[in-house]
Amino acid sequence: GTALDVSRLLDAPAGKYGPLKRQGESFVFGNGKSVRFWGVNLVASANFPTHEEADRLAELLAQMGVNITRHHHMDAAWSTPNLFGNAATTQKLDAAALERFDYLVAALQKRGIYQFFDMLVHRHAGEPDGVKAPADVVNGFKIEGEFAPQLIDLQEKFVEQFMGHQNPYTKRSYAKDPAVALGEVDIGLVDILAE
Repeated sequence: GTALDVSRLLDAPAGKYGPLKRQGESFVFGNGKSVRFWGVNLVASANFPTHEEADRLAELLAQMGVNITRHHHMDAAWSTPNLFGNAATTQKLDAAALERFDYLVAALQKRGIYQFFDMLVHRHAGEPDGVKAPADVVNGFKIEGEFAPQLIDLQEKFVEQFMGHQNPYTKRSYAKDPAVALGEVDIGLVDILAE
């Protein structure tokens, strides 16, 4: 509500113009409206705030003119919580962590803030995931995940679970949400996202 509050410049809710596309050197929405993004990183446990914290954060970011958030290290074992609920296995998404994340995304979108998902950043799969010699696998599968069939399979299953998950607050899966503007995945996973 002050002179420094630029939330009025955001065109809320995020996603109302359809999916983001590239046109030349610019980003445009499905209706042809161009957009430029100015954003921040939300790292690790910052992606899983309480509802009250999510509303306060979304409002503050909107007042600062932020129109995109990059969600980073959501899969990191050192983050409490993480998308896997800090469980021994990384093959199942944690319902409690997802609920908090979903609410945050909905609060951001309501104020005109889009999302950029980093989906394979710092995941550490262990023996409960069936990974042989897990200590030899780089966190995030950044090297071995390019050629090891088992790790590629784990990555594909994760992306399918995460992007196929329906946010109960937006009533859309992340794969079908036009407010999810960008996503970063392993090059080998592009095919499953295109389906």
